[in-house]
Amino acid sequence: MRFLRSLCFGLLVLTATAGYADDTLLCVQGKSFVPEHEFVQTRQLRFTADGPPLGDLLPLLAGRGVREKLWPELAADQVQVMPFDAALCGSEPTAELTLRYTADDLAVFERERNRGPSEQPRLRSAEAKPAAARTAPPGTPDNARRHDWVRLYFATSRRATGADSAAQAFGKERSDRVSLGAVEVSIPFDHRWARLESPSLLRLEWDANPQRHVVLAPALTRLEAKDWQAEIARRAGAFDKPGVLLFVHGYQNSFADAAKRAAQLAYDLAFTGPTVLFSWPSDGELLAYVRDEEDARNAWRQMADLLDQLSRLGPGVPVYVIAHSMGNRILTQGLAELLRRRPDAERAFRQVILASPDIGREEFRQRWVHDLATASVPRFTLYASDQDLPVALSAWLHGEPRLGAGGANIVVFNRLDSIDASAITREWFGLSHSYFGDNDSVLSDLFVLIHQGTEPDKRPRLRAVSGGKGKYWEFRR
Repeated sequence: MRFLRSLCFGLLVLTATAGYADDTLLCVQGKSFVPEHEFVQTRQLRFTADGPPLGDLLPLLAGRGVREKLWPELAADQVQVMPFDAALCGSEPTAELTLRYTADDLAVFERERNRGPSEQPRLRSAEAKPAAARTAPPGTPDNARRHDWVRLYFATSRRATGADSAAQAFGKERSDRVSLGAVEVSIPFDHRWARLESPSLLRLEWDANPQRHVVLAPALTRLEAKDWQAEIARRAGAFDKPGVLLFVHGYQNSFADAAKRAAQLAYDLAFTGPTVLFSWPSDGELLAYVRDEEDARNAWRQMADLLDQLSRLGPGVPVYVIAHSMGNRILTQGLAELLRRRPDAERAFRQVILASPDIGREEFRQRWVHDLATASVPRFTLYASDQDLPVALSAWLHGEPRLGAGGANIVVFNRLDSIDASAITREWFGLSHSYFGDNDSVLSDLFVLIHQGTEPDKRPRLRAVSGGKGKYWEFRR
């Protein structure tokens, strides 16, 4: 898929008689998810009204100018204009839009305000000048070519190390206090869809190179709880209320590993709201499975508190959740606890995605029957595969089938959309465990699910399978 992340805004001049001039700084956003024509951008806009005061016509005319002259491929409802907010678009390049008009022109604008977009006459001739290029966060090499930056919010139960570097700021020890903040994550100029670019020994790459890899910026911002929640709420409730995306990582993930994956997901899914990473104290080591299990077992209450915070961002602000691997144990137990505390919290959750979950089938069944399936609002989606080696090893280790097993072992429960990814997730030199973010078909299905909320029967890459255990779906080969 193509996401147009770099647009040359310009100086827009609509010819008429000059008069009174007033400058207003705005935030504008354009987005469309038409297949092969996806478009997602947020920018600052300096709007100059050169004529009598526009009053409440200002956002309407600013939106018309942006749509007609800068984003002509977008429909009227795909362009949003808001008052300037540094939390929404303060780091974006500034475009300039100048409208010159007379009192007579203003009267025409007023008469036309209630017409549909197709009935309104187009604004007149314009000139354009490219906006300044996007700059990198502090501490980043000046010569690094960048395609984009993702501002990632985090809530972590890891103990702070005292290190200045964002990648080393949190270790593998537990903390009773959840640390909150934000970090910038770079996306390389030639980033490929469904790829988490990292150093490869096969390519003789020993260190992360910000020109070729997804890398955390050196600086990390720590935020107090009220400031953290306020900033997320502003972003999640802005424009057309995109909501918040929460990612819960799995086993063998450091803080830096999890942050890079969360940013890559947010970028590839073109999620316009804030993305939050919940990072629990996984050791980030292959042989630390038992220790990770113990850490996961102790993180559910902090998970419930975080879900409680996110469910209170504002009326109608949706929450989307993606949990991976062992992180599903933390998510499902935390969500069950929240729904016991506040049954009405379910209204905030739009989609809950269980990706290759390393959780016992019976453990999940008990939680599902008694706590989760009673919720009426969220759509729960399971992605499972019989090619998933860590899930298979976990089943052998525990002597119990795992929820993430696909194929003949796919789990089917009422109100759980079970998706079997076995046919498309075979990796000859991999573990087939991170397919939720690395496989084109799975990520594309996630894209449709999150942005459109489409039922499995109507999603193009899936086909229904009916059998003795009930209905589920698998990917078309």
